[in-house]
Amino acid sequence: MKIVIQGLGEMGASLAQCLNAQPEHHVIGVDQDPETLKRALDQGIVAETAGQLTAVAPQADVIILATPVSGIIQAIHTLAAAPLKPDVIITDTGSTKRDILTEVDRHLGYVAFIGGHAMAGTHLSGVTAANSQLYQQAPYFLIPNEKGRAVLPKLQALFAPLAANFTTIDVTTHDRLMAMISDVPHIAAFALMNAAVKQLGDASEFGQYVAGGFKDTTRIAASDPKLWTDVLMSNQAAVIASNQQLIAELTAFNQALATQNTDQLLRLIQSAQKARQNL
Repeated sequence: MKIVIQGLGEMGASLAQCLNAQPEHHVIGVDQDPETLKRALDQGIVAETAGQLTAVAPQADVIILATPVSGIIQAIHTLAAAPLKPDVIITDTGSTKRDILTEVDRHLGYVAFIGGHAMAGTHLSGVTAANSQLYQQAPYFLIPNEKGRAVLPKLQALFAPLAANFTTIDVTTHDRLMAMISDVPHIAAFALMNAAVKQLGDASEFGQYVAGGFKDTTRIAASDPKLWTDVLMSNQAAVIASNQQLIAELTAFNQALATQNTDQLLRLIQSAQKARQNL
């Protein structure tokens, strides 16, 4: 089976590495960076490379769009004008889905499209972060369009070597869930890091004193800025709503401290502790 993967960052390259190891597949990697393509080919992550999606999309049985959301939407427009195989399956790895599925409905409604999003990945980026085991046991959401529903079993069979845990979900539920469990935690990490710098000075000055709590909480602040700007803007409404909930909780802590309400402070902490133990 010919599989075209556009975008050889951590997510796309990890998919490529796992699928290309299967002898029945021929994985073609698409990326705009010649060095990325060379490394992917030299390391056996892909079997073939191309600089443009249009050059290889017509021969693909499966197309995986593994760029940031804005790039996925641009690729949807590109594919709408390409001579695709009638039974091609298109999927993606975008972390938000409303904008993507809307564009698919407008421009590729005649194609079997299955939105995909794995709860995997690290703060690392680029083809050098490729890890064929990245998806093992990771929750992997699937959001199909009408034609995509009929080929869900086929895509899951193709992705079986990933050893992920697949769950079918609707767009609204997915994006609300991601806002609270993925997007807002990144904002919290970014904000805490920025607040610390503004209050304490350059991180190189206070970094020698920080312990595990600060390091654990801010680890994801090292994530790719361009990628996360794209993610947050693509899920704007749900992120703002979830941010407001976090702000309300922070306000409750401030109020308990300002009024010296020890009992209320204890209840807030106990509630969080119990929830975390149940996670």
